[in-house]
Amino acid sequence: MDAVHKRSSVAALIVLLILFANASLYGATGTRHVAYLDSSGHVHQLYSTTTGWSDLDLTSLTGASPAKSGSGLTSVLDSATNYVHIYYQSQYANYGIYGDVMELYGSGTTWHSNDLSQIVDLGNSPGPAAGAMLTSLIGSGSIIHMFYMFNTEVMEMYWLGGTSWHLDSPSYLAGEPNGNSPCYNNPSAMTSFMDRSNGNNFMHVFCMGTFEDVYEFYWTGGSAWHTDVPTTLARGPAGSVYSNITSFIDNSNNSSIMHVFYLGTNLNVYELYYTGSWHYDDPTSLAGAPVAGTVSGQFSPLTSFINTSGIGDTGMHVMYLGTNDHLYALHWSGSWGYFDATASASAPSAAPDSALASFQDLAGGVRAYYLGANSHVYELYWSSEGKATETDLMTASGGTVAASGSALTGVVGP
Repeated sequence: MDAVHKRSSVAALIVLLILFANASLYGATGTRHVAYLDSSGHVHQLYSTTTGWSDLDLTSLTGASPAKSGSGLTSVLDSATNYVHIYYQSQYANYGIYGDVMELYGSGTTWHSNDLSQIVDLGNSPGPAAGAMLTSLIGSGSIIHMFYMFNTEVMEMYWLGGTSWHLDSPSYLAGEPNGNSPCYNNPSAMTSFMDRSNGNNFMHVFCMGTFEDVYEFYWTGGSAWHTDVPTTLARGPAGSVYSNITSFIDNSNNSSIMHVFYLGTNLNVYELYYTGSWHYDDPTSLAGAPVAGTVSGQFSPLTSFINTSGIGDTGMHVMYLGTNDHLYALHWSGSWGYFDATASASAPSAAPDSALASFQDLAGGVRAYYLGANSHVYELYWSSEGKATETDLMTASGGTVAASGSALTGVVGP
């Protein structure tokens, strides 16, 4: 894989100039936005400022309906408007079964809300199943796509501009009988990304299946979706229906190298990667890293991203919780390595049922988020492997504590 992950100096210089141009607007690392749920189902946004951290109760601010207990969270940044868009499942089922799909969007202290189930006129059509995973992506022209599971059917809501949202079923359009996909309705086993190489806007959605394989639904234009089974094509190890899943795509130098990570039955982190055909490897074994932990049969959460900017902590980053509730970071930069970020930062351990979120800041630093046993949101930061620092964002912002087991999502931007 060494050749696959090489970066050209020209591409790195272009990204470096873009980041420096943005620094005057955002600050050196950009404004971080992290969303979570409190015990009343209110969606909160923690955001960094030049003077520290602030907390906004977006539900109270917009008058939106509270989230259903166990709701997923997903978010995207629209760079054309500098708006953050956050999606969740309402505790009220006014326009769909189980709970309406809600959108919060805004910047700074100006936020708005939409009931997307009402806009697409779901009626008694499928909304997200209880506790369903949500995943989202954004393409050129600010076209937003949000995916969720209705039982075993993969559903999509998408926005083409104006006030109009639309609904379809990728699994049905891919030819699955009655739209019933092989996906297991594991609340955390769904992930997606957009392939923007060569001017494309190809969508890829992955789930963990009932037969312990990773399934892919993908769209390359027109009205049809397609499906395949990367674990079978790569002859990779079986996962588990209780495994989480995370992904990203490397579009540097107009490439389309896809990476999907999941947990095997041995609790190792496995990677599926596509370079014209599907392959697999075992980052846990290659790095000599500890296995992931479990809570009540549910496997550790996973979060990941890739830094191809040429600055900061470059390469692939995959994070999970170990059996000691420490956050472990797997890192690829020519070979797989790992370190215990919790121990490095002398940070509190994660709550056993903590979610995880992560992203790269504008200076190339790693930002990872988890819930502590005190229901505080913690940030771990490092700009090079092995040296992390910790910030208690509730203490820093004076914000409301999170609900136990709250979902987490985050983006960096305005």
